[in-house]
Amino acid sequence: MSSNNGKSLELHGTVSSSFAKFKWPTKQVNQGDQAVEKQINSRREKNNTEKTKSKKRKDLLSNNVVNDAVEERLEPPGNDVILIENDADDANNTSRAETQINNTFNNNNESRVTAGRSSFWARRKVWTIDELLAETTAIEPTAARNIVQLFEKENTIPFICRYRRDLINHLEPERLREIKSTYMEIVNLRKKAETIVSQLAKENTINEEIRTEMLCAKTPEELEFLFAPYKPASKGSLAERAKALGLEQFADRLLYGDPPEVILKQLVNSKIPEMDDEEKVLTGICHIISHNISKHTGVLEELRKLQHCHRITLKSSKTKQSSKEKNDKTTSASTSDSDYQKAGHNNKNDESKYEHYFEFQADVRQLKPHQVLAINRAEKLKFLTVKLLIADYLKNDIKRYVRSIFMADGLQYPLRTQVFERAFEECYQKKLQPLLCRQIRSDLNEKAKKASIDVFGKNLKQLLLMSPLKGERILGIDPGFTNGCKYALISETADVLETGVLYPHRRNTDPEEIGEQLAKILLRHKCKLIALGNGTACRETEFWLSKLFEIGILDDEEVRYSIVSEQGASIYSCSDIARKEFPRMDTNHISAVSIARRLNDPLSEYVKIEPRHIGVGMYQHDIGEKLLNETLSEVVSECVSYVGVDINTASLSVLKHIAGLTEKKADKIIEHRLENGPFRTRKDLLSVKSIGEKTFVQCAGFIRIDPRSLGGSIDNLLDCTWVHPESYIIAKKIISKCKLNLKDIGSKDFIKKITEFIDKCDINELTDTFNIPKERLEIVFQALQRELFKDYRSEFDKKPLFKQGLTRITELSVGDVVTGAVTNLTHFGAFVDIGVECDGLIHVSKMNNMKVNIGDRVVTSIVQVDKQRKRIGLRLEEIVTETDTSFTLV
Repeated sequence: MSSNNGKSLELHGTVSSSFAKFKWPTKQVNQGDQAVEKQINSRREKNNTEKTKSKKRKDLLSNNVVNDAVEERLEPPGNDVILIENDADDANNTSRAETQINNTFNNNNESRVTAGRSSFWARRKVWTIDELLAETTAIEPTAARNIVQLFEKENTIPFICRYRRDLINHLEPERLREIKSTYMEIVNLRKKAETIVSQLAKENTINEEIRTEMLCAKTPEELEFLFAPYKPASKGSLAERAKALGLEQFADRLLYGDPPEVILKQLVNSKIPEMDDEEKVLTGICHIISHNISKHTGVLEELRKLQHCHRITLKSSKTKQSSKEKNDKTTSASTSDSDYQKAGHNNKNDESKYEHYFEFQADVRQLKPHQVLAINRAEKLKFLTVKLLIADYLKNDIKRYVRSIFMADGLQYPLRTQVFERAFEECYQKKLQPLLCRQIRSDLNEKAKKASIDVFGKNLKQLLLMSPLKGERILGIDPGFTNGCKYALISETADVLETGVLYPHRRNTDPEEIGEQLAKILLRHKCKLIALGNGTACRETEFWLSKLFEIGILDDEEVRYSIVSEQGASIYSCSDIARKEFPRMDTNHISAVSIARRLNDPLSEYVKIEPRHIGVGMYQHDIGEKLLNETLSEVVSECVSYVGVDINTASLSVLKHIAGLTEKKADKIIEHRLENGPFRTRKDLLSVKSIGEKTFVQCAGFIRIDPRSLGGSIDNLLDCTWVHPESYIIAKKIISKCKLNLKDIGSKDFIKKITEFIDKCDINELTDTFNIPKERLEIVFQALQRELFKDYRSEFDKKPLFKQGLTRITELSVGDVVTGAVTNLTHFGAFVDIGVECDGLIHVSKMNNMKVNIGDRVVTSIVQVDKQRKRIGLRLEEIVTETDTSFTLV
């Protein structure tokens, strides 16, 4: 450790985390070893009289040992060497300390490697995972400890939020997902720190102080700064080449001002081409110094601080394209935004989506996530050139800091100043400034990715919890031009009744004649609902349906249609799941079946598709697949678990998403069900191979034994409720107190008496009586107040929006008032289907302080219509509570 910098030094003694710590000012160190030893002897005598205090301190510190480090109290710096001893013999510690001081003074070059971090002066405590989690997420320490323990024991989010919410301060699932993400980052940070420490310890390149500092790092960036000085330079780098020429010692003398003075003439060697003149020698020395400055921990930390202090601007501009590129763009076929990765970069229309950023400038601290994602995509597609504008103030500040570290002490002479100026300029231009730009872009990208996943997760949850349309026959249409409109008609229970193809858009065909065929199909199966996929030819097919209503082929008082997202339908139709379900059906017809079933039961159908393909996000295709799938799988599991499933009828696609279950475990359940017949109780699950007690606890509350699957009766009706098996005894006691019968659960009279009992009783008294947390007792009460076969999705009141006609965008004008349904949410606004060929956008500035969700019915006014680019700007006027059956244009 550099004596010139006066940094603190720690020596760990025994395995029980005893250590001696020294700290001295620069002046005192420069007086030599004798002064230091004299002060140590004086301090030793004083410490011999304080053994009792040391014993007490030992007892206190032994309770605070965390990962082989303790949090000690440092005395204020003064003119004396400070010695702190813990858990070991005073004389032995002092002897080791004297030895270490001598070694430090005798090995000045080695000590410099560890210098340069201001936080060394104030030693920190090595954090535990729950401590850093509480600090990072701003939750109570007790809740953080509970959450860490719950996650370590592999508890799932649905289980925690429903049955252990008393331990987490009633956190919502969305918040808990964020905390879990942070928890995983902290766990990975600790693993990475331990790996680095272990690696460097084997190489014997760090002391105990640096080891502890690395374990104290609270962010990956901080750990990276600490690790930077120990990373070897690339073998072919300019600095390594210069070191190979033997210039490192001269570079260090110039950087630190060590005597004697460096004279370049003496270093010239005509036999070596790289050193045959002073300029080449000077250049090599500057390369080494530039490398050392760029790897200095203190410099990197200061650069990070200055990044947040100074204004840094991101500027994007339209890429200058060659004539060949322009011709390529002109001749390319247009593709949808969701397919941009395949061909969108060659589409001139796609380029227009980013014209807002052709001349764009903004402070990086003010950039919104959607702006970052849009700029990144456009830059990747080579529509934009992006750069960061950094003011000279930042450069001057970092230069002053670097000068204060390296140039304040030692010999001062012109060559040293000249070399420093040149080396710093090289370091800043080639290393520090590019590093700063990478850090800023990386930070922006990380925040934007998290925002994108958050938006997608919330939208997906709302989509999955849309109310099912039970008891209706539905005709699903997968629209197309040349290949026709594939259709599939399903029954009330989602069984396929008929499939086929209609060709309303083929040349030389009569659309009205095809309409007559459609009407006959609907009449034959007594079907009144049409689910129209929103893919290719959707709007043309919608115009065709509207025309059929106008001319009376379709009865506008009986038949209605709804636009259904077909995102992922084609992927599903080619999947193994689809082939198992429909082994003899054409894949095009399978897509139509999927579209119809999405109206019948959105949750059961959407879970068959990878969440990233559902298409209700914000630039989700730009997010890493692993990170996105992990988060979205949690959302799907939460929704499926919330709704619950009948264990005797649930498909593999649904069952595998229940909390605690995996695809293999779900497959084992279905296999057991086929071999042994239906499950009669929840506890029967324990007889399934691979289902142990831990898995059972996680999933038991989310599966139901439906009496209708067992001929109308089951052994215990609690198996059909939210009540977890661990609370069955409590539920039976409550039922007994109310003088009710277990067989009457779910009846109106039963629910009424339970409600009256809750109103009259003292819940705190019951909590003490049953000796369970209040929150778990409330869950039992809620479960006993619910109807047995009620679909909980009905509580969200998000039903499909049906239409009986279509308005063209050419008929719209500014000021018109239209109704519609929210189809997607982003950070910059909400997209609304208002019954024309493209969705309108309610910008966040036009929300009138209202909040909408996917599926909400809204009344909007038109503020902008761009007919050529098919863009509609809307202002939110009202959120409609009741369900509209059609669109209106006032």
